[in-house]
This record gives sequence, C-alpha cells and structure tokens, in this order.
Amino acid sequence: MDKPFTILVIDDEPSIRMGLAATIRRHGYDVVTAINGDDGFFKARQFLPDLIISDVMMPNLNGFEMKKQMSADPLLASIPFIFLTARTATQDRVAGIREGADDYVTKPFVTEELMARVEAVLRRVKTEQERGREQARQAAQEEMAKLRQEVLKNFSHELRTPLGNIMMSLDMMVGNKFKSMEEQQEFLRIAHSSADRLESLVADIILLSDIDQNHLNLTRQIIDVEHHILTPIKRRLGRYSEKRLNFIHDVVGAGIIKAPRREFTQSLVHLVDNAFKFSPEEGMVKMTVEPGANGGAKITLWDDGIGIPPDLREKVFERFYQISQGDGREFQGLGVGLTLSRAVFSGLGGEVKILDSESGCHVLAAFPDLRSEDISYG
Repeated sequence: MDKPFTILVIDDEPSIRMGLAATIRRHGYDVVTAINGDDGFFKARQFLPDLIISDVMMPNLNGFEMKKQMSADPLLASIPFIFLTARTATQDRVAGIREGADDYVTKPFVTEELMARVEAVLRRVKTEQERGREQARQAAQEEMAKLRQEVLKNFSHELRTPLGNIMMSLDMMVGNKFKSMEEQQEFLRIAHSSADRLESLVADIILLSDIDQNHLNLTRQIIDVEHHILTPIKRRLGRYSEKRLNFIHDVVGAGIIKAPRREFTQSLVHLVDNAFKFSPEEGMVKMTVEPGANGGAKITLWDDGIGIPPDLREKVFERFYQISQGDGREFQGLGVGLTLSRAVFSGLGGEVKILDSESGCHVLAAFPDLRSEDISYG
C-alpha cells in the first residue's frame, strides 16, 4: 500500500488552520500544521511534505517571502505550493503565480473546490514521480548494460592475452621451433608469467563469488611474514621489472599475525600491486607491517606515484571501477582488487582506507587482534 501524501498547512488563524487540517485528514492525507511563515519554513525542512497550502498575509514572514526562501533551498524548491488568501485582485493572483505557486485559492473557499485543486496538484506530483522513477530505471538499465558489456569485453581481454601467450609457447615447445636454449627459456618464462596472471584472475573471480554469496572464509591462521606476505609480493613485483621499482619493506615488532591465509595474501598483494602499478619508473614503494599483540595487524603502504584525489578515494573501491579505461588498456586487471581487499579486511573487523599525503598515495590496511567471535587455529 502506498504511503499517504503529507500536506503542510500554514496559516496564522487557528480556526482556519485547524479546520483545514481536519478536512484534509478526512480525505486520507497526513497533515502537518504551522502557525506562520517562519514556522512553516522550519516544518517544511523537517517533514519535506508533498504539498504546501499556505496563507499569504501573515505577520513577519508572509507567504510570498516564505515561498521565495523555499525556492532558494534545494531540499524545498520542488515542493508544490497552493496559496490561500482573502485577496482576490488579479495582480495578487499573478503575484502568487510568479512566486512559483501551483495554484491560488481565495477565501472564503468551498471545501470541495479546494480538495479538488489539492487532488489535481497531487496527481501531477504522482505522475511526475512515476515519470522520474521510470527515467531513473531506464538510465540504470542502460548503465548496467554498458557496464556488463565493458566487463565482458575486459574479462575476455584478461583471459585471451595470457592464454594466447601460453598456447604460443606450448606450440613452440611441441614443434621444437626454438633457435637456442636462451630463446626456449624466454618463452618458458613468458608462459609461466602468463599462467601466473591467469591464476590470479581465477582467484579473484572465486573470491568475488565467495563475497557475493556471503561465503567469505574468515578462519584465522598464523601468517608467516616471509612466506605469506613478502614472497608473493616479490613475485608480483616481477611483473613490473621494466619499471625498476625500489620496494622497501619493514616488519615492526615480533607479534604474530592471524588471518585467513589465501584471502589475506590475495588482499595484500592487490594493495601492493596498486602501488606498483601507479608508481613512476624507478619509483619507491614502502610497506610497513606491524603485527598486533594477539593476531591483529596494521599495514601501511606509501608510493610516490600520482596519488588519488580526495573525491575519488571511495570511488576507487567500487567494483570494476578501473575497467573504464577505453581501448588503450593502460592498466591490466578487472578493477576488483581494492574491492576484494576492503571486503576481506572488513570481514576481519578492520578497514582499508586511503590517507592524506602530500605526494603519492598512502594506504592503511588494518584489522584488530582476535575477537571472541573469531575462529582461529594454529
């Protein structure tokens, strides 16, 4: 059942205000009343009514002045307005229309006529709302279709490129087409690198599916810093060998980190990969790992890349955000790395956020020590 419309009645005469409110309620509408223009403006902001019926001649802030103030307020400007007044001169009616009124009713009024005007205005409001919802629905569908097409195109590219490299290397191997051992080793390296990229892609899709189905593994196990953090990060650094990046890492303290190993490693590699990806040639990426007292961790990352503007610091965590790159494909990936990282750390009761920095990008990823609800072993 649709929620009834709310109508704000503003009049400084108690008898008219109370009588009009009672009449409107009998017709099935919710009613809010105000005793003058100042009170009306306050009540309009508080209740955001679907229609305002207001007297014109009121002390202090009259109806025209109140309407002018509302028209300047983005929250109130679109609310339809009916002026109610004893003044019948044509110029007064014209003034009311010029001030943005949707209708103008003179006192004394016939109740049936007033309610007919109210219903006419609200019918128009409902029609406009339905039109707006339909337009929004169509726009959302078009945007979704565009995103779907972009995702499929990007997904196809991310699969075909490494798969093509693997197949080419295997064909060369089967056909014994290598001119030298060095050439064979280079093609094997290409195949291995491409297989690693495919494995990362599949792992991301699986983790994304787990998150969507609320099956994210959050069982906390002991994390070996060298094996579960530094080794996979250094392997990912190999993808950027041509940039000659300087990766500096530091472990502060001797505490033990406990987290779901595969998901934690995957999340952290994505965060560092982002720093590698957007760093300039010969740039520096620094990572500090601070184990907590009982399984928690705080990881901070700095790079001297282009940084992220404040207005995009939440946008970049949206799923598929980075796929909108056009045909140039400057950066690889599905655009879900930061989405996955935030989901995993949030699932552990922590956070991933981009901090203020004078240059480059500064990222904080942290989760607390073991909580009573956490499952842990090892």
